[in-house]
Amino acid sequence: MESYVGVFDSGVGGLAVVRELKNRLPREAIMYIADSRFFPYGTKPREQVISRATALVEFLEAHGAHMVVVACNTASSAIFPDIQHRVGVPVLGMISAGVKSAQLATRNGRVAVLSTPGTARSHGYLRAMGLLDPTVDMIELQSQELVNLVEAGSIDGQDVAAYAADVLKPVREFRADTLVLGCTHFPFLNSLIQGILGPTVKIVDPSKELAYEVGLVLEKCRLTTGAGRQDRFFTTGDPDDFLDKARLFLGDYVSKVEVADV
Repeated sequence: MESYVGVFDSGVGGLAVVRELKNRLPREAIMYIADSRFFPYGTKPREQVISRATALVEFLEAHGAHMVVVACNTASSAIFPDIQHRVGVPVLGMISAGVKSAQLATRNGRVAVLSTPGTARSHGYLRAMGLLDPTVDMIELQSQELVNLVEAGSIDGQDVAAYAADVLKPVREFRADTLVLGCTHFPFLNSLIQGILGPTVKIVDPSKELAYEVGLVLEKCRLTTGAGRQDRFFTTGDPDDFLDKARLFLGDYVSKVEVADV
């Protein structure tokens, strides 16, 4: 069976992780699945998120993934650490990568996290940062609407900018010098957010740290590369709709989308 690095998210947001993985590990073949039929995760009950995430991890493992990346902060906050005991491959998530990056980036020890309502409710970032470095103060901001805008392909325009500026007001009020993009949809708004906050606020994309961690695990576990294999993209929803959105963010890199019955 061919082997892949499996990646999943509730929609197109996880493509930000795919982009970083391909930048850092170009020889690795990726298998990506978007759970578009159940988008969004951020407003779903925790039990439903756990059920969907577990099913997707098992799907990826069954289709040749030798490692799974949970490219969704909401799912990461819900299923870790229990998921690792249920499957036979390494599983990595977003939150630990995010807090590591933020802890290294902050200069004044004040960090904001922008996430979905589900991630914010879990307080996963607060707990993880408390374990890593309790001297860092953190606030949690949430916006499902920004996630929905990215999923719909709306990543610019005055209306989006005005809404984002309102969501981000607490960053300045808290005097945070670092903002963690706590949802994989948000890196596609990076330029917009940086323009609103200005150069004094460091924006942290956990996808970059996560791609680095994936490389370390692949090397440590001596997992075979996917050199020469084609990346595969799945969705549980409409493949044509997902392909249109994927091309908006990654250009012609995604050429074919398969339907996953999960």
